Amino acid sequence: MIDQSTGTLIQHRIMEAFGALDADALIIPADGVVAVILAFNEALRFPFFLKHYRELGIRHFVVVDNMSNDGTSDFLAAQSDVSVIRTEKPYSEYKSVWRQLLCERYLLGRWTLFPDVDELLVYPGWPGRKIDDLVSSLDNRQFQALFCPMVDMYPKGPLKQFSYKAGDSFLDGCSYFDPKGYRYNPLKGSHGKRYKTPARHIFGGTRERLFHQNAKRRKTWLDKGLLSLIFSIRTRAPESDLGRRCDQFLFKLVKSAVPDTAAVQSKVPLLKWDHGYMFSGGVHGIDKKISIAPEWGVLLHFKYLDDFQSKVTEALERKQHTDNAGHYRDYKTQLNRLMNEGLFISGSKKFTGVDSLIECGLMRDIGG
Repeated sequence: MIDQSTGTLIQHRIMEAFGALDADALIIPADGVVAVILAFNEALRFPFFLKHYRELGIRHFVVVDNMSNDGTSDFLAAQSDVSVIRTEKPYSEYKSVWRQLLCERYLLGRWTLFPDVDELLVYPGWPGRKIDDLVSSLDNRQFQALFCPMVDMYPKGPLKQFSYKAGDSFLDGCSYFDPKGYRYNPLKGSHGKRYKTPARHIFGGTRERLFHQNAKRRKTWLDKGLLSLIFSIRTRAPESDLGRRCDQFLFKLVKSAVPDTAAVQSKVPLLKWDHGYMFSGGVHGIDKKISIAPEWGVLLHFKYLDDFQSKVTEALERKQHTDNAGHYRDYKTQLNRLMNEGLFISGSKKFTGVDSLIECGLMRDIGG
């Protein structure tokens, strides 16, 4: 429980961050996992998104709607297990604060999920295993969070030939992913020092294959050895402070040989919230050192539906994403090729269940 003075401070901060009274008047179920979602114009994805997470066992959804104008608000208003907060405040400035304040106000000590609307969480035992069983196992072993690589999903043909209807399974048309080309390394610079969990992040995959090939120098034999032996996705992240410092030192040797502008391809989307946690903008990192489970889930990422072109245009106009929508500028440069040729390559793998992710090291199952 929070004391009265702390509660009053949170109320003031909520009003400043949301500009909406209803943000301090939500009714949240007393038990079960709650999902906190930030959204703008996701009427296409929300029907199947909610279906997927309801089947996982999510008890309630709190959606911060950043003034959608595509029917998202009306759709969400009709859902009995969804609480909606509409706010005009800029996403780029408040995305981390919104999550923190909602959790401080309503979800202290609760397992909370933070998916984007284009992400589906899967984990060892899915689809039969419910999320209550997963968090119970994490609780019993005193872990506070689940690490998840982000795996981009895409159709087999050109994007211009792909058609998706709201409510259909995302996987019906976007069932392929890159099984190779990932690395597992610490963040560079001050960001890596400030955000202590996780110790390492995933990079590479489809996003790097398409948009981030250039590095400051070519790989040497030492770079290749470190990347394959130390920073492979099948290796373990160090747990001790000394191990982390050694990890950062080794990565300094190789960092100029990997793309400098690569996007982080992992998140910590499921955690048991405690006082004072703060995400690094998105849910890629947390500023506290907390115990993270040895098994991995995966966030299947469905950016490449048939609204991809309009989403890129929309993001560039709003300029609310990281680096002034920098990654969307990358998408723009490759847009014609993606629309006409697609993302599929000879090495693409079809998703047939979580075993297809475990086989290539993108999901870890320890039998917990």
